[in-house]
Parts: sequence; structure tokens; C-alpha cells
Amino acid sequence: MASTHSVLEAALATARAHRKQDLDDLVEELRIPSVSTFPERHEDCLRNALWLSDRLKAMGLEAQIVDVVADKLPVVVADSPHLPGKPHVTIYGHYDVQPPDPLEEWESPPFEPAIRDGHLWARGAADNKGNHMATVKAVEHLVAAGGPPVNIRFLLEGEEEITGQSLPAFLRQKGKELKTDAVLIWDGGMDEDGHPTIATALRGLLYVELHAQGAAVDLHSGTYGGVAPNPINTLAHVIGELKDRHGHITIPGFYDDVRKPSDEELARWKGQDARYAAAVVQFAGAKALEGEEGFLAIERAGSRPTLDANGFLGGFVAEGQKTVIPARAFAKVSMRLVPDQDPVAVLAGLEKRVRELTTPGVEISVVMLSSAPPVMSGVDNAAARALRNAYREAFGKETELVRVGGSIPVAVDFQEAVGAPLLITGIAQADCALHSPNEHLLIDNYHRGIEAVIRFICGLTES
Repeated sequence: MASTHSVLEAALATARAHRKQDLDDLVEELRIPSVSTFPERHEDCLRNALWLSDRLKAMGLEAQIVDVVADKLPVVVADSPHLPGKPHVTIYGHYDVQPPDPLEEWESPPFEPAIRDGHLWARGAADNKGNHMATVKAVEHLVAAGGPPVNIRFLLEGEEEITGQSLPAFLRQKGKELKTDAVLIWDGGMDEDGHPTIATALRGLLYVELHAQGAAVDLHSGTYGGVAPNPINTLAHVIGELKDRHGHITIPGFYDDVRKPSDEELARWKGQDARYAAAVVQFAGAKALEGEEGFLAIERAGSRPTLDANGFLGGFVAEGQKTVIPARAFAKVSMRLVPDQDPVAVLAGLEKRVRELTTPGVEISVVMLSSAPPVMSGVDNAAARALRNAYREAFGKETELVRVGGSIPVAVDFQEAVGAPLLITGIAQADCALHSPNEHLLIDNYHRGIEAVIRFICGLTES
């Protein structure tokens, strides 16, 4: 059997010799419009799952497409040939992507990948196809070099962007059978200075719709103006009052359980905050940053909870004029939660606050769309040290420890059902525009990411 060192060197050489093919394979997957939130794209999501399963089978892994929940999207599960007594790593990614809207803001079509200025532009390039394909290609090159020196399992879901049910259910059902030494959640990115990162925390999510009902039908704004209830006016008032002008959220008890960052974290953030704020202003194209007063920008982005309106619709919105008081309006609102906030308790507080703020003629119902609790993840373990070493060798930079403002809903299911250390990381650059028009991935990060995963997997044998 080849030594780990010889497998490592051979796999790295193969990766460097096959960079064009590795990029071509990513481009092929990016052409699949696997938007999980659109029912009309369900078949495309299934096609993407089959594409991944076929590729993993061709590499010699035992791969299958597992339907867990009826009428939901399946999980792609693949295991390498068993190596008794060797470490085991589970690699997570997702094959679904966000909707590409608004299409008119894309410089090139979202599902026709384009290469410009050393970047690959397409929906999913950074989140998450560029990330998970880096892990798939790393294992492919290890197989070609004689086989990975550890046991590997891929779990690739198709519902991450819609806080789906399939993979959480799979983990809860099969937790005892999924024993592993580490879970590599390859769904993150670099910091604003281009350093690799490992997340010590993820914010949770509570995503709701507010449905406002006024009169039974739309009304003439002249005849009924001044006496009829207006759901748009009321809903705008409610959303405005949920957060004051100083960025403070007004839901009673909302901040009661917020865990404060450590003194060590705060000291590190103070040294980084000015650079971070300047970078975010540049990436966002904003005139200035806003948010909760009294906290660092980097602190607000990772360790403080948020409330944001994500969409608002009601009344007449087509071109032209129609003077109408609408009967209905609705808004989408998301809250990012931090340790130790409970989504159930926050939802109850939100419902109570909305009832307090509405007007007599308007009824507002709160519909919960999805939720995920916040997650803390320790990094004082052998797998994290192996990953930091791998990043140092592949990128020539030290790894930063960060609190991630976003959510990976299934992380808590891995933590509770499988119990292994989580390594939450990835290769998307900070300005990748994930979830936005013109999403893009730095191609050099993709190739270095492949090498980093090869080094990490081989490094697990020494940890």
C-alpha cells in the first residue's frame, strides 16, 4: 500500500495537471439551474443530484440517491471503500442554489458560466457548487493517486437554501450509523483580507411572513380614503416599529438570552474592525454602514441578532395609475439569531409585538416559513489543526477564526445527531456576491481549495 506522503504528492501533482478539466467539470454543474425554491425547477434539482451521484460512482465510491421525505429533494450519499482502523471524515455540501433574480442585473446569464478577470461568474459558483466541487475533485485526485488514506463519506443535500427537511431527517434517523471523526461543512469562505477561515459560530434563522388583512375588497382611495383601514400603511408601520432608528429590536425579551462574545474575541475584532467596515462598504457599494449602535461593525455582523424586511408587496404595483386602498399586504421578514437565542421563544415574542403594533382595522398573521437555531463550534481539536495546516500549505496564509453571520440549518442536526466536531469553512472570496446578481468565484481559490482538501484529508492520518 502506498504511503500517505506518496499519495499526497501524487494527488497534488494530478490536481495541478488537471486544472482545466477540474474547472470544466465545475462549469458543467453550474449549467444545471437547480433552484430548490421554484417547483418548476424540481426536475433540474433531481438532475443535479444524479449528476453528482454518477460522478461519485465513477470515482469508485458507493453512491446512492436517498429519498428521505416524500415530494422533497433527495440526499446524495457516497462512501469510500472501508479502511479498518483509519480516521473517518464526513464532507457536507449542497447542490441547490438561490433564485437568480433580478435577471436584468446579471452581466452574463446566471446559468451560462462565464470567465472574466480570473473569476467564474454563475449562480452557485460560490454557494455552493464551487465549494463542494473542490471537495469532490480532491477526492477524485486522491483516488487516482492510490486511494484516500482515510474513510470518506459525502452528504450532499438539495434543500439548504430552503431550510429543507430531507438531510436533517436522514441524520436523525441514521445518526448511530453515521459515526465519524469530523464533519467538514464546506459551505463558507475567506475573510475580507483573503485569509481562510474556520467558523466558531453560525447565526440561527427565523424567517416569517406577515400577512395583513384590512377591508374585504380593494377600495377607491378617494371615496374611502380617510376612513378605510390600509394594510400597507399598517404593515409598514409595524415593520418600522419592530426596529428603532438606533438599530435596536423592540420585541420584548429579544436580547435576554444573547451570549456575549469573549474578551479575546472582542480584542481581536477591535484590531480588525476598521478594515472590515471599509471592505464591506466597498463590496456592498453602500454609502455607509448601518446597524445597532454601540457595537463594532464586525461584532454586529456575527455576534449580534438582526431583524430585516426581505420583501414587501401589496396593492397596485404595475406601471401606470390605480388609486386604490388594498385589502391585503404581506411582507417577508428574517431574523438572524445568536447563541443562546431560541427561535420558538423569539417567534412568540414577535407575534405578541405585532399584535401590539397593528391598527384596529387591520389583522396581521405571522406565518413561520423556516427556522434554525444558532450553532457554536469548537476548534480545539485534531481535525481543525489538520485543516489549518492544510490551508497554510495551500494558500500560504494563516487561518482566521470567525463568527459567521449566515446560517447553515443542518449544522445543528450534525452536531446533535452525529456528535463529531464541525469544521465550517470554504473557499468563496468575501466579495463573491452569493445570493446576489453576478455571483462569482475566484478561480485560483478553487484550485487552491482542491489542494487544501487533499492536504487536509492526508493530514488526518497524522492527527
